[in-house]
Amino acid sequence: MNRTTFRGWHMVAAVHLLLALIFGAAYSFGAFFSSLQENFDADRFSTASIFSLTALIYYVVGVFSGSWSDRTSVRTVTGLGIVLLALGFLVSSLMSSSLSLFLATFCSLVGLGVGLVYVPAVSTIQRWFIVHRSSASGLALAGTGLGTLVGPMVAGWLMRHLSWQSTMQIYAAAIVVLGLTAAVYLRGKPQDIGQQPDGLTPEAFNDVKSPASNRSVTLGEAVRQPAFWWFFMAIFFGSIGLFLALVHINPYARQQGIEATQANLLIGLIGVGNIAGRLVLGRPGDRIGAQRFLIVVTLSLVVLCGLWSVAHSFMALAVFALLFGAANGGCIALYPAVASSWFGTANLGAILGALYIAVGIAAVAGGSFAGLLYDFYRSYTLSIVLAGGAALLSVAGIVLAARHAARHV
Repeated sequence: MNRTTFRGWHMVAAVHLLLALIFGAAYSFGAFFSSLQENFDADRFSTASIFSLTALIYYVVGVFSGSWSDRTSVRTVTGLGIVLLALGFLVSSLMSSSLSLFLATFCSLVGLGVGLVYVPAVSTIQRWFIVHRSSASGLALAGTGLGTLVGPMVAGWLMRHLSWQSTMQIYAAAIVVLGLTAAVYLRGKPQDIGQQPDGLTPEAFNDVKSPASNRSVTLGEAVRQPAFWWFFMAIFFGSIGLFLALVHINPYARQQGIEATQANLLIGLIGVGNIAGRLVLGRPGDRIGAQRFLIVVTLSLVVLCGLWSVAHSFMALAVFALLFGAANGGCIALYPAVASSWFGTANLGAILGALYIAVGIAAVAGGSFAGLLYDFYRSYTLSIVLAGGAALLSVAGIVLAARHAARHV
């Protein structure tokens, strides 16, 4: 088949849109934070816990959705996720009289919706590419950064003219229309339509096929390897700072005397950095190795947390948000590529789903625990130290995982 007809880059575009929608919706929570806190007369810990519990649910659901899409159709799983996500925003908007009801509906429906889309969509890209896997993964996952940018900004703009309830209802309509359009286009692997990864001929594919393609392991086999658990811990520690920043950079900025519009913009700037990081930092991973470059990018998170600790003006926080978003974007783009190189792609949906439980746990630690620390000490200093220390532990986890993975080659 002619290389120009290769559908892999179309899959990248569809996954990019899906991730932009689901994470634009999920991360818009930062823009809703103050309105929800005021509406329910809640403290920061309780309000932040809504986001944290939602994130925990969608990363736990990823274990089952990844395995489900491995066995059935990625279109079916992601399509159902889009419908549930839209329902989550619609139904939650009607629960303004009770924090417990809002929490139950938002966490369950939004958590299920995002969880059914994320891992199946990401694992699909790994099967469509080998030669350009890190680059394709970065381009697709840049959708998360785009959503992080656009979601909070659009929500903030809409709430200048409408209530938070109406804003959520508009989000529900956009999610279902755009999301289902992208979901029906997905195919789980190139062989489903008679193609090979990267658009190669069968002969060329056999020449470039990675060793991991021949030694794909099941989830059960993966979890019996120390490399899996060290990588699980690396992802957990590496994700703490991102969630801490996404949830708390807005109230942190307000504490520094920065006005609401600029504080909302900081969430968006993390998204801009994410886009740049995923678009740009995937390519060096193809050239020098995803595993090696992941260590470099994760180390940069430690330095950036130091910058955050001394950033008090809008400009300083804007620089931090852009760079921190870029580094996190690079990490997130490289995690699937590293996992596929160690465990293969045949059961990657289930394996990524299990690994991404670490991200859900990190969402609780980074979101809720930082809110609790603030409620106790009225300062975010300890939370920022937590983020930097966690990034350093993530580097150690990657190094140990790589050593154990090399023994299974």
